[in-house]
Amino acid sequence: MNNHYILTNEEKTELFILQKQLEPLEPFKQMVEFTKKAKELSNCLPLPIRIFLDKFKEGKLKDDIVLFKNLPIPENIQTPENNLSHLGESTILARCQALFNQYTGNMLSYEAEGKGHLFQDMVPNHALKNTQTSLGSAIELELHTEQAFSPLKPDYLCLGCIRGDKQAKTYFLHVDAILTNLSTEYQACLKDELWTMGVDLSFILNGCNANTRGPIAIYNNNELIFDQDLMNGVSEKADIVKQEIINIYLTHRKHIILEKGDLLVINNRKIVHGRSPFLPNFNGEDRFIIRSFICNDLDRVTSSFEQGTYIVKTKYS
Repeated sequence: MNNHYILTNEEKTELFILQKQLEPLEPFKQMVEFTKKAKELSNCLPLPIRIFLDKFKEGKLKDDIVLFKNLPIPENIQTPENNLSHLGESTILARCQALFNQYTGNMLSYEAEGKGHLFQDMVPNHALKNTQTSLGSAIELELHTEQAFSPLKPDYLCLGCIRGDKQAKTYFLHVDAILTNLSTEYQACLKDELWTMGVDLSFILNGCNANTRGPIAIYNNNELIFDQDLMNGVSEKADIVKQEIINIYLTHRKHIILEKGDLLVINNRKIVHGRSPFLPNFNGEDRFIIRSFICNDLDRVTSSFEQGTYIVKTKYS
């Protein structure tokens, strides 16, 4: 089944009206109220959208990703020079994103990522252009599952596009493609704890413990964990398996170029993803993506939350 859904103009109008009810609530300062209201309103999304999201949640869409197009976007908004202003969360697209997210599962955030905001601005930052972070642009963002180092990583990653860039390809590859192209011998290694994992630079910069974690398995209990930049094998064979997966990704990966009004949701337990380099102008007209995270079962993370919020405390990341 196709994994693209283009909203009709009527559905777009319905969504615009629906998100207006979230406008009085601030996603960060009124997090519980905002997410509760978004959960309630999500059941009023147009029925065809809900049916499509149900199929996504049931794993019935190709590649375990879903791309919605033609969502309402803010007008006359400048791309910020960094992610400190949290501009995205105040936009119509973020409120629409919340409705889709809350229908899919439950939104959560991380104290060490965007200071606990539910929505993070993914914009090119000149000072960090050569880094393996969401603010980099000059080099390829290598393949990874989101927050591979954390036992409390999100189940889904959601990207809403306010402004796109034709050079910026969002790469992805499903675990089934990895398994299909990996030898039987190397497949057998994936369930063994043969890899250590470092911590994402953005989390370290915000106070997360930088100690290496693991050893861990790459694929166990139908869950994929991988990070080209942060993981290392504990043996020569483990490093060979890692490189084989990288080679498979480079050969078989697919891509989407996000355009304004797009909303992309990725199953973080089935997909590795990355991004091509691109050349921003740093003039307020560059690529502007709103990122958010979704959890299937809040019970598994509730004990890590800052009281009265859905923010995972830094020490649990």
